[in-house]
Amino acid sequence: MRVRFILRKARLNKLGQCPLDCHIRVNGIPSTPFSTSVFVTPAKWDAALQRVKGSSDQVYSQNKKLDQIRTELELIRDSQMARGKRLTAREIVDIYHGKREISCTFQALSEKKIEALKSLNRSPATIGIHKKCHRYLLAYLKENLPVHEIQRRHVEDFWDHLKNKGYDHDYVNKTVANCMSLFKFAVAKGFTDSNPFSSSSFVWENKIDLICLDEGEIQKLKTTVWSESLQQVVDSLLFMCYQGMHISDYRKLGDNNISIINEVRWIRIGRTKTKVEAIIPLHSEASRIITKYGTLSKLPKLSGKTSNAYLKIIAERIGTAKHLTNKVARKTFTNMCINEYGMSDESVAAMLGHTSTRFVKKYGAVKQSRILAEWKDKFKLA
Repeated sequence: MRVRFILRKARLNKLGQCPLDCHIRVNGIPSTPFSTSVFVTPAKWDAALQRVKGSSDQVYSQNKKLDQIRTELELIRDSQMARGKRLTAREIVDIYHGKREISCTFQALSEKKIEALKSLNRSPATIGIHKKCHRYLLAYLKENLPVHEIQRRHVEDFWDHLKNKGYDHDYVNKTVANCMSLFKFAVAKGFTDSNPFSSSSFVWENKIDLICLDEGEIQKLKTTVWSESLQQVVDSLLFMCYQGMHISDYRKLGDNNISIINEVRWIRIGRTKTKVEAIIPLHSEASRIITKYGTLSKLPKLSGKTSNAYLKIIAERIGTAKHLTNKVARKTFTNMCINEYGMSDESVAAMLGHTSTRFVKKYGAVKQSRILAEWKDKFKLA
């Protein structure tokens, strides 16, 4: 490594001084020069000795500053060489300016990314998904490597690794895409120069899960005698079915989420995931459940993990082979609105807290009964 300080004579200031720039070359390849913040009168600069001439306190301070810069640059080079890493001139300068952390490990990178997501006020659910994806990749790598050492060869079979574990095709795509995003963040922050996932591409199956409860299953939920703990889970599920709520929104419901508009009671809540307000008229069955527990804030609110475990037992008791989870509630609500109530996609999207109707199709599909009802209004049957 060659370090030289060069006077920029073309930048003479009003005091008759010129700035000194630092130039670095490693194996003959230069980095972009950077300012030393030292200004020298051209007559006082000895380019051969790389020193400011004179014996004043100011000259002593200036030479000390130049020595310090050279020493820090050499320490960066030597510390990385001791670890078997030969840095480029650009990398050395980036580390010197704090733009790059060569010692940043994968785990440390993950933590920095999560902090960045929190600063953007991303939802806990979104942050949890990113954490899970990072854990998958760390388990695959088997060691907490420095970020700059992770290359394409380390991750090229990651997609197959997840698929062989039995994960859904599109779920694997989303996981790899999240890891790709993590390394884009690493490149932007200067922790590495390349993204090992840069050549990854995805073919999406776009499977649409339309599993929802039918009227018979809802009636069984209402009429079956349950233990106290199971009854609370059933009541929670029914409430979400009638109000189209995600469990994360349901669990934060309070009495202030009920509004009266045009003499009709509504539930208004800012979606945890999208931050968009969902506004839904209070269904009579949901109102009955509120009355049972006293107030909206007193509804039973188990965690998603706990209630999903109970829902497996409940599904068996009502004799359905459907994989019953809290997510089924929003699909059941959408199905009822589209096919039983004949509501428009725009109204359903507003109640679900979506800004477009695109996602309505993921929660409900038009059935023959809806088609027939609309046909009768406009045409004669054969």
